[in-house]
Amino acid sequence: SSSDIDALCVAPKHVSRESFFTDLFDKLMKHPEIADLTPVPDAYTPIIKMKLCKVDIDLLFARLNMTEIPEDLESLNDDDLLRNLDEKTVRSLNGCRVADHILSLVPDPQRFRETLRFIKIWAKRRGIYSNILGFFGGITWAILVA
Repeated sequence: SSSDIDALCVAPKHVSRESFFTDLFDKLMKHPEIADLTPVPDAYTPIIKMKLCKVDIDLLFARLNMTEIPEDLESLNDDDLLRNLDEKTVRSLNGCRVADHILSLVPDPQRFRETLRFIKIWAKRRGIYSNILGFFGGITWAILVA
């Protein structure tokens, strides 16, 4: 995607995707700094797109099979978290999981982040950053930079 920030809302099992697209969406609608709020619940990976303080954000939703999300949950890389999850949740988790895995493999994460940020800006300015249009997207650029 061409968004500046991809974010993931991780919820316990009693919070439904429908609630994400209704209750949270309604709360976001009332926020004075949010513009261009667009729910896309029927996408391959369901998403809420928005601008927050003029920054493009893609907000994904993942409902984990837990009664409560631990405050110290730092990683989604435990494969046990994927057990009994629906496909849309697994797809939503994949971006974070792949990004964390790539970061764990590079010798200098800070240099990797800076280089990737530069490459993404370079590609966007040349109009060659877009999975939808057949060009490389974020994950492909990340793999190449790694």
